[in-house]
Amino acid sequence: MYGFSYKMATEKEIRERIKLNVKLGNHITEKRLAKKLSTADLAKLCFMDRPNLLRIEKGRVNTSIYILKRITEGLGMTLEEFFKGFK
Repeated sequence: MYGFSYKMATEKEIRERIKLNVKLGNHITEKRLAKKLSTADLAKLCFMDRPNLLRIEKGRVNTSIYILKRITEGLGMTLEEFFKGFK
């Protein structure tokens, strides 16, 4: 109907997703610390609650591009600036 189909993720795909979530979370934490912001401070700037931000920083959840954009704006940067150097 939509041109794609859902399938069950393989264990390898799940491990890759987890690895990427942790990597992204670590990158957010690095940027936050560079700005000398606490998780509570950044959460307020992003209009998020602190527990949700912590789950993202720890790589425990997938996040949407919309939430990531709010986080980068809270950090005072664009998505492009945020991903510069992200490997």
